[in-house]
Amino acid sequence: MRKRQFDAVSPDEKNGSRNRHGWKFVAGLSAVLAVAVVGCGTTTGGGASNSATGSNTASTSNTAVATSSNGNGTIVDGLFEEPGNLNPILGPDMTFSDIVDTALYRNLFMVNPQNQLVPQMATQIPTQANGGISADGLTYTFHLDPNAKWSNGDPFTAKDVEITWKLITSPQVNAVSKLGWEDIKTFTIVNNNEFKVTLSKQDPAFIQNAFASSLPGILPYSVFGSMNPKDVNTAAFNHDPTVTDGPYKFVSWQPGAAINVTANPYWSGPKPKTQNIQFKIIPDQNTLLTNVKAQAINVWYFDPITDLSQIQAIQGADVHLTPMPAYEMAVVNMRNPVLQDVRVRQALEMAIDRQAIVQQVYQGKATLLAADQSKMSWSSNPNLQPYPYDLAQAKKLMAQAGYTMGSDGYLQKNGQDLTLTYATTAGNSVREATERLIQYWFKQLGVKLKIQNYPANEYFGTVLPSGKGWDLAEFEFLDGTNPVSATQEMFTSSGSQNFGNFHNAQVDSLIAKVDQTQSLSQREQMMQQVESILHTQLPALWYYAPDEVDTTVNLNGYQPNPWSVDTWNVYDWQLK
Repeated sequence: MRKRQFDAVSPDEKNGSRNRHGWKFVAGLSAVLAVAVVGCGTTTGGGASNSATGSNTASTSNTAVATSSNGNGTIVDGLFEEPGNLNPILGPDMTFSDIVDTALYRNLFMVNPQNQLVPQMATQIPTQANGGISADGLTYTFHLDPNAKWSNGDPFTAKDVEITWKLITSPQVNAVSKLGWEDIKTFTIVNNNEFKVTLSKQDPAFIQNAFASSLPGILPYSVFGSMNPKDVNTAAFNHDPTVTDGPYKFVSWQPGAAINVTANPYWSGPKPKTQNIQFKIIPDQNTLLTNVKAQAINVWYFDPITDLSQIQAIQGADVHLTPMPAYEMAVVNMRNPVLQDVRVRQALEMAIDRQAIVQQVYQGKATLLAADQSKMSWSSNPNLQPYPYDLAQAKKLMAQAGYTMGSDGYLQKNGQDLTLTYATTAGNSVREATERLIQYWFKQLGVKLKIQNYPANEYFGTVLPSGKGWDLAEFEFLDGTNPVSATQEMFTSSGSQNFGNFHNAQVDSLIAKVDQTQSLSQREQMMQQVESILHTQLPALWYYAPDEVDTTVNLNGYQPNPWSVDTWNVYDWQLK
C-alpha cells in the first residue's frame, strides 16, 4: 500500500551503497520470463496502492471520451484503480484515492519535493522557537489561514479540525489511519482561526502524521458536525463529496468510468491553471497505454516498466523516473503454521532471484532491499545486506525444518505437499511477471505456488484485512519521510495494517520508544535495531525499492514528489 507518511524531524538522508548481488540465469528461466512479460497483461494485481483488474482489449470508447475531454480543455488523468471512496478519513488506503483526494482536499501542511514541510490551510509551522510548541513538547498551537474557505463558501475553521479529530478517533469509524490523531488528549478552540491540542505523550512526528497528509484529511463541520459516528462509514458524502477545501471541487462520479472535478472558486491557494480534470478509470495497463499513444490521456501513473521504450517513443510524452522511499514486498501470513517457522521464511526469500527480477523485469530501475526501508530513508540500516539467491542453502533450511522431497517433486511434511497461495492486485504487468517467476523458482525449491489475484478494491478492502485466501501478498508500501510510522502500521502487533499478523515484542517495544524520542541519532539507532530484526525474522519477503515511472502527455507543470502525492501541485498543471 502506498501510504503517504511523514516525520517531524528533518532527517539526514543516507545514500548507502547499492548492494547488487551477482546473479546467474537459471536454466529455463528465460522461457519463463518471456511468457511472464508477454502474457502479463492478462493476469492480476496491485498494492496498497498499486493495481486493478480489467480487460486486455483496448477500449475504443475510452479513447473517444478522453480525446473529447482533452479537446475541451480538460486534463484527463488516467487511473487503473478506482478509489474506494472520496472521504479523506476512510479506508481502504489506496494511492488512487489519495491522488483524487489531494485535488479535492488539503490538510494544514504539505511536504514539497525537497522534503520540506510547507503550510497549506495553516499560516505557519508550530515550533518551540515561535511559541507554537510548549517547552514540554506536549501542547501545540495552530493558526489557520483566515482566507481559507470550503467549496460552498463557508470559512475553514477550527471546528472542522475538531470534528475530524473526533471522528477519526471514534471506534465506530473505519479511519484509514489514527496516527497522530489518537495522541491528542485535549482539543481547545481559541477562536475560528486558532486551536490548541495537548498530547498524551511526546511525539516528534505528530504534525506530519496528523496534519501533513491527504489521507486522512480534514472534514467539513457543516456536513459531519451533527452526524452520528456510526453513519460516517456509509454516508452519501463518501461518493458525493459536496463540500471540499482543496484546489478543485467535486462534480460527478460515474462508477467504473470517471470522476470529474472543477476548479474551486473559493480555494485560497494558487489559482488552478486548468478549469477541469477528469480522473478516467481504465483498469488495465494495456488500455491505458493505447490511450496514451492516442494522446487521449494526459497523466499516467505507475507505468509498467516493461512498456518504457514504447512510452518514450510517444510524441508529446514526458517520462518521469523518480526514486521513491518505498518498498515492494510480499507480506507473509503468519496465521499459516507452515510460515511460522523462520527457516521456511528464510528459505523462500533465498529461493527468489530478486536481482534477476530487477534486471530483467524492472530493467534495472530498482534497488534490492534487506528489510522494509529504502536507502532514501534515514532509518535504513547500512550494515544489512539483501539475502542472496542461494537455492542450495534454501533447500538445506527446508530440510532443517523437517521437509523431505516427495516423488512428485514437491516438499512434504506429515504426508502433505507444501502448497502456498500468492496474491496481488490484478492488471499490473510487473507483478504478474514477478509472480510467475517466483512460481518457477519455488518449483525448483519444491514448493507448489498457486496464484490468486484480485481487483484492487477487493484486495485492499477485504482480502488483505481478512487474512484469508493468501499466504504471500505482494504490494508496495511508501515510507514517505516517516519510516517509523510506516513500520508501526505494518509490523507492530497493534499496527492498523499488520495484515500478516506478525508479533514481535522487541519490535513493539523499540517502536514505542522511538515514538517518544526526540534525538534523531537515538531514533536512528533504535530503528536500525528494528530493521535488523525484520531482516532476520522476515514478516515479509523483501523485494526491491522501485523507481516510479509516470508519464505526462502535452502537459506542463507536473512535478514528481517522492514525499507526497502526485497531485500535490495539481493547481499548476496546464495543457500545452
